[in-house]
Amino acid sequence: MTTLALHDRLRFDVDNGQVLDADRRYVLLRADVLMGLFEGLSEGAAEDALAALRDSVNRYGSASVRAYDNRADSDPAALLASVAAGAASLGWGRWHIELDGTTCRLRVVNSPFARARRVRGEACAAIVGMFSAACSHIWQEPVLATEVHCSACGARSSSPEENVCTFEATRQPST
Repeated sequence: MTTLALHDRLRFDVDNGQVLDADRRYVLLRADVLMGLFEGLSEGAAEDALAALRDSVNRYGSASVRAYDNRADSDPAALLASVAAGAASLGWGRWHIELDGTTCRLRVVNSPFARARRVRGEACAAIVGMFSAACSHIWQEPVLATEVHCSACGARSSSPEENVCTFEATRQPST
């Protein structure tokens, strides 16, 4: 049985003003509008707000990861491919994920968060949150996910292919 891509599963319930994937409600919002919020904050407040966004996406994005999980297929690569496909469906860039025993690496081409951000600094907190949710689900233990490089932190190209952000998640076994 083939699973529909997220963008094919989204139901636009215009009578009730909502976009749904099963019981998960989505909001369509321009990336520059969302990221513009951080431009109006002081540096410290912007960092705090980005951290709160990261943590919220990690917490609530876990429901999406569970929805993508197909227990009939225990291959973590299949789940990561579903997460990557879901990210593309939602306009979160093109994700390329590599997994080894203790580390997972993510390369995102054309991150909307980095492209829309006009201030310097790591902009892809939402991606860190979703990446953390996915890796925690796979490893069934906490992870430390970080943005290693953000394309918002330097000269950006007009070509999406040249705007690449990289992330890394490592297992953090409970002690």
